[in-house]
Amino acid sequence: MHIQKLEVLVEVAKTGSFSTAGQNLHISQSGVSQDIKKIEEELGVKIFERSRSGVVQTNEGSIIIHKANEVLLKYGELIDEARKILDIHSGNLRVSTIPAFMTHLLKPLMEFKNLYANLTVEMSENITELTVEYIQQNKAEIGLICIYEDLLKNIENLHLEKILEGTMKVYVSSDSPFALKRTITPEEILQQEIVLYNGDYIKWFTHHFQNTFGKMNILFASNQTEELSRTVSSGMAITFAPDFAIKNNTYLLEGKIIEVDILNYEPINVSLGLIYTKNRKPTKIEKHFIKFLTSELQYYIN
Repeated sequence: MHIQKLEVLVEVAKTGSFSTAGQNLHISQSGVSQDIKKIEEELGVKIFERSRSGVVQTNEGSIIIHKANEVLLKYGELIDEARKILDIHSGNLRVSTIPAFMTHLLKPLMEFKNLYANLTVEMSENITELTVEYIQQNKAEIGLICIYEDLLKNIENLHLEKILEGTMKVYVSSDSPFALKRTITPEEILQQEIVLYNGDYIKWFTHHFQNTFGKMNILFASNQTEELSRTVSSGMAITFAPDFAIKNNTYLLEGKIIEVDILNYEPINVSLGLIYTKNRKPTKIEKHFIKFLTSELQYYIN
């Protein structure tokens, strides 16, 4: 069980509310609910009961929560020891990321800052190509990008660590007939109104798709994921996204939009990766951040 799940458990117990716990931990209410459900399933114990005034602990739940508090206390002691061993007191770290993953990074960054309070982390949102340039020009130490075939030849001079493997999916309204089928063909895609995230990988994907099957009916492209999700949930259009990019999307978690597989189209695999320069040896803090971020993103996205 991941330590963050215990933090969610304890915060819900403290506040008596999924929504308040989510606000305090910067997690959606549905995300909190999912974490509690996973804990209860994993342990085989009902920890909370819902009531009109919020959530209350069961008798068994009170025992589990007491033990969770003890584990978190010991974890805090462990972190203090790790700080002493690593002897990392302060520093600066510049990270460039594709905008779609800024929300995924907030929680891991807060956790990392808790480890190193005097560390300054500068975050910048950039498209993948610009993130590559930032690393190559020493404007950032670490980059988070979507990896696709045409990009690989441009990053041969950089270290690349793949964090997640994913697949391109189509997302539709819960009222769409494709929501029942859970599949859609390229020919059916061409008959739909489409909205797109304005990112490098999506542009590459749509370019190859249209070269193969013909012109899409694209309403608009935007970097505003909320706007795209709202448009799709209303039934006005469909959209594309790598499955890991939208895993914790509130509209998806609440069933307002549905994930659909693309049939009969081959180049739909995509990876999420970290890049950093080969020109110098990473500092101790950079090495630790890379390992930490890899572990945390796999947890929050999976």
